[in-house]
Amino acid sequence: MANYDTKKSKRDRQKKLEADRRDKQPLLVLAPLIAILAFIPLITYYYKYNTHLEEFNFPAPETMIDFFLYYKMVFVLIACGCMLLILLYLCFIEEQKVLWWKNLIPLAVYAGISLLSALLSENSYFSFHGIYDQFESVWVLIGYCIIAYYAFFVLRTEDSIQRTMKWFIVGILLTVLLGLSQVFSHDFFRTEFAGNLITPSDYAGGKLDFKFELGRPYLSVYNPNYVGFYVTLTVPILVALIFTAKKIWQRLIYGVFIAALLLILFASQSRAGIVALIISFIVMLACMRKVFIKNWITSVTIIIAAFITFFVINMMNHDILLNRLKQMFDVPETLHALKSIETNDDNVTITYNNSQLSLYVTQDETGNDSFTLVDENTAPISCTFDESTSYYSVTDERFPFLIGSIRSEQFNGFTVQIEGYNWFFTNTMKEGDSSFYSMIGNKLVKMTKHPETTGYLATHERLASGRGYIWSKTLPLLKEYFLLGSGPDTFVIAFPNDDRVSMVNAGFANQMVTKPHCLYLQIAVQTGVLSLIAFLIFFGWYVINSFRIYWKNDFQGYLPKFGVAILTSVIGYLIMGLTNDSCITVAPIFFALAGMGLGINHVLKTDKSIQNIASK
Repeated sequence: MANYDTKKSKRDRQKKLEADRRDKQPLLVLAPLIAILAFIPLITYYYKYNTHLEEFNFPAPETMIDFFLYYKMVFVLIACGCMLLILLYLCFIEEQKVLWWKNLIPLAVYAGISLLSALLSENSYFSFHGIYDQFESVWVLIGYCIIAYYAFFVLRTEDSIQRTMKWFIVGILLTVLLGLSQVFSHDFFRTEFAGNLITPSDYAGGKLDFKFELGRPYLSVYNPNYVGFYVTLTVPILVALIFTAKKIWQRLIYGVFIAALLLILFASQSRAGIVALIISFIVMLACMRKVFIKNWITSVTIIIAAFITFFVINMMNHDILLNRLKQMFDVPETLHALKSIETNDDNVTITYNNSQLSLYVTQDETGNDSFTLVDENTAPISCTFDESTSYYSVTDERFPFLIGSIRSEQFNGFTVQIEGYNWFFTNTMKEGDSSFYSMIGNKLVKMTKHPETTGYLATHERLASGRGYIWSKTLPLLKEYFLLGSGPDTFVIAFPNDDRVSMVNAGFANQMVTKPHCLYLQIAVQTGVLSLIAFLIFFGWYVINSFRIYWKNDFQGYLPKFGVAILTSVIGYLIMGLTNDSCITVAPIFFALAGMGLGINHVLKTDKSIQNIASK
C-alpha cells in the first residue's frame, strides 16, 4: 500500500510540474504565435517575380510585383519552422508529454491529403512554390495545421493566453492606426516615408499608388474583402477582453479599438464581413447571455456604438452600405447571345444565339484582307464596307457584327466587333503556322468551345459581385478533381481561364480568375473533396463541442470567456468563407485562434470530467 502511495505521489508531482511549466511558458515559446497574431500580418514589402504561367493557354503576366503576400508566406514558414523546433525541445529536452486529442485527427488527415495532392499534381511546381496572386503552397497549408496544433499545445492556460494577448493588442493597435489612415484618405502606404520602408533602395518605380480608391481601407491584408476577415477575427477577442478587464481604463481602450475596427469594416464595404460579424455576435450573445445581462450597460453601449458607426458611414457615402447589402439579394437574370468562338485551322467560327458564322480570311500580295463568310449550312453571308469607319458590316441580321483589318507593329490580323467588344484574330503571326489564333492582351491563344453551364448560377452571374459566374464554372471542376484536387495553389490553372467568351460575357474581359471566392470550393478544387470533408469535420467538431461546453457555462473565470470569443471568431471566419477564399494575410490568425480555442476546450472538458469523477 505504501509503495502504491509513493508511485501515486510521484505521478501527482510530475503532473503538477508539467502543469506549472505550461502555466509559465517562456516568452521564447510564445514568440512564434505572437509573430503570427500580431506582426506578420503587418509585413509589407516589394517583391518582383516571374509568374511562370506563360505555357498555359490563357493570358497571364510574365512578371508581377507583390507587396502583401510573398514575404508574409516566408515569415509564416519561418515561424512554423521555429514551432517545430520548440516542440521538439519541449518534448525531448524538457520531457513534456506529447499532447494529442482525437479532435485533431481530421486536421492531420487534411494536412496529409494536401501533401499527397501536391506530390501527384500535374503542376506540382506551383503546389510547392506558390503561385501568382496567392502564395499558399502546400508548405503553407501544412503550416496552418502546425500553427493550430502549436497553439493547442501552448495556449491552454490563463497565463500564456494573457501574455500572448498583450502582444496581439499591439498588433491590433498598429493595424487600427494603418486602417484609420486609409479611412480618412491619408493612406500611410502612399506616403514617401512608407514607400522607402517597403521598397528596396534601388527601387525606381516612382510613388506607390495602390489600386483601391482613397477612403476604402485594405490595411496590410491585400484586399478590402480580407478586412472583413481581420475584423471578424479580432472584434470578438476585444469583447472578451472587455469582460475580463479589471480596470475601467482598459475597458475604454478595448471599446475604442472595437469602434475603430467597425469603422474600418464599414468603410471597406465588405458586405460579407458585416453579415458574418452580425451572425457570429448573435452566437456570442446567445452563449454569454448571462454575462451580457449582468453587464448590460457595457453590452448596450457596444451595440449602439456599432449601429451609429454603421449609419454614419452609410450616410457619408450616400447609402452605399445599405445599397450593397440589398444588391446581395437583388440579382437580375442574365442571358448572353454570344455562345462560343473557335479558332480553327482555316477559319474562325462564332456561335451567336442559335446560329453559327464561319469566317475565312485570305491576304493578297499587298496585305489586303479578303473575308468570306458562311453560316452553319455553308450558305454565303454578305457584308458591306463602310469607308467612314473602315469596317465591314455583316448584312445578315442574325450576326450583328463589324469586321475590320488591323495593321500595326504589334499586330497583323483582323478584328470582329461583337456587342461593342473587339475580338482580335490572326493567322500570320506564328512562323510556320497558318492556323488562326486570338490575341488576348499580348498573347496569342487558341479558343475552343467549352461546355455551356446551366442552372441558377449560370443565369445569375452577377450574384455576390460576380461570384455567381465564378462558382458556376468552378462547381463542374469538382467531378474532375474529386479525390485529390488539382494541387495546392493551382486554382488559376484548373479554372477555365481560356474560356474567354464566357469571361467577357460575365464582365471579366481584362481579368484572370485566380481564386474561387469561396473557401470551400477552393479546398475542394485544389486538394480534393476528401480534404474538404476532413476540414469540415475538424471545424464542425470544434463548433459542436464548443456549443456543448459554453451553452450552459456560468463563465466564471478567464478561459470560458475567451473560449466563447474564439468560437465567435471561428464561426465568423467560416461564414465569410462562403464568399471569400483563404489568404496568407489572415488565415494564420484564424488557425492560431482555432488551435487556442481547441486547447481551452480541452482544458475545460478535462476539468469538468475531473469534477464529475470527484463528485462521485
